Amino acid sequence: MDISQLVIDFRITSHCNLGCDLCFRNPGIEDSPLSSMLQVIQYMYEMGFRRIGFTGGEPTSRADYICLIEAAKRTGFMTYLSTVGHRFMIDHERLNPVLDWVGIPLDGIDRFVNTTIRSEKMSNQHRVVKNILTWLPETNNKINIKLTTVVSQSNINKLDDIVQWVENLPFKIKAWRFYQFCPLGVGKEKREKLEIRSDLFLNKMAALKRKHPGMPISWATFEQRDKANVVMEPNFDIVIPDGENYSLLGNMQNDPPDKIINAICGNDEIMRKCEDNRLWMNEREFTV
Repeated sequence: MDISQLVIDFRITSHCNLGCDLCFRNPGIEDSPLSSMLQVIQYMYEMGFRRIGFTGGEPTSRADYICLIEAAKRTGFMTYLSTVGHRFMIDHERLNPVLDWVGIPLDGIDRFVNTTIRSEKMSNQHRVVKNILTWLPETNNKINIKLTTVVSQSNINKLDDIVQWVENLPFKIKAWRFYQFCPLGVGKEKREKLEIRSDLFLNKMAALKRKHPGMPISWATFEQRDKANVVMEPNFDIVIPDGENYSLLGNMQNDPPDKIINAICGNDEIMRKCEDNRLWMNEREFTV
């Protein structure tokens, strides 16, 4: 994999008021202005990056988040948005021509599981997903839909029910990624409540794939996700998850290109893990 295939996860804001127990963001980093973000997106393209994900916090809490996606698409990036989906149908008309992928969480199909894993404010997240996947067949949708499920003590014995529930919805998703709960960021405080063993997670995933071979299911353990995402914070610091913390690689705005590229591409482990972590994307990058 070279730099053009690497996805930079751009946390355009650290703001989120949903209070999810599993959150792995770094809270409290001040947002940068739109003008600076647009300059950095252009700078990234000139360096050779071609894939960008917009994350948070909740990225749609920024009023100008679509401006950033539109700018990235005009520049020539593959674009990905990670969001809870509350604004997806409202903003779909603007997003449809410029967004290649959207990732939306689905951890449970009842209020109790959603509240236990995330928060009371996310208790109806399954209804958000249902509304979107019921509405999309009526649109000329061009965006690839990916679901993400964090597997924890709260839902590990309910995964088959969740998959069956999605199978019965009218719109067919393009990818579904299951992640073992990672005690990172805010989530470190909830490890006793949510953490599961890797062997249990892997056994459940293998059984789920056997039972639902037609679903685009893939997964990653905590160890497989470690150092497998290159993240750019709202202040343009470039970090990677490293155990239960984040390691700083540089700053996209202030550091010279050679330092940034060497810090990422010069580390074989980072490049290998990042490639493995995005295999679900490669075959459907610009297709629906």
